[in-house]
Amino acid sequence: MTPALYLQCFLIALVGMALQTVLKMKSLQDKARAANIEFKIRQYFSNDWISIIASLLTIIMFTLFVDNILKWKPAIVDYIKIGFAFVGYTGSDIASRLFGVINKKINNVIDVKTNIADNVNEAPKTKL
Repeated sequence: MTPALYLQCFLIALVGMALQTVLKMKSLQDKARAANIEFKIRQYFSNDWISIIASLLTIIMFTLFVDNILKWKPAIVDYIKIGFAFVGYTGSDIASRLFGVINKKINNVIDVKTNIADNVNEAPKTKL
């Protein structure tokens, strides 16, 4: 495998990671909007930096494993770029689900608001 192909694979995986990150932010933004909570992109990056680092480390790890995979099955070289797109996207998705701080915060606010709404709308119990 040439250095240029290593670089292409790494960049393709980064694009996969970026795609997953953008889709995750869109999902969080929609969820926050539905719950009437302010969502800030800067806050996402400052709170979920661990998942972003985990995604990057996953990409680096697979880049280091590529030579072993190609020694095992040399014909895979024709599909390696597609594999790296998958690694970038899914590695980021798994990391964001495991370490998603912002999602947990939004869920906690929704839970508090739901509990308040449940208590406000609860009718007094009467005996028949």
